[in-house]
Amino acid sequence: MPRIFNGQIHVRVASDLHEEVAKEAFEKGTSISGILAQALTVRRAWKAIDPWKSIAEVQTSNRRVPPEEVEQAVALTVKAARKDRRG
Repeated sequence: MPRIFNGQIHVRVASDLHEEVAKEAFEKGTSISGILAQALTVRRAWKAIDPWKSIAEVQTSNRRVPPEEVEQAVALTVKAARKDRRG
């Protein structure tokens, strides 16, 4: 029987990170879920990159990718995710 996913992810984080994300969400007029969903969407845009690499390794491996290309790829992914949400 295939597993059905309901779109909920429950995650535990350190209290200081929780506070930081909550403040950011409030300042941006969104929710913590919205902030995390956006972060996961951006992560999806970077599928070719091993997410467990250090920041330095990620920066080094993408040195030749023009910033405009990265920005466009992220924007397209976010746009597609928003469209999917609307159904």
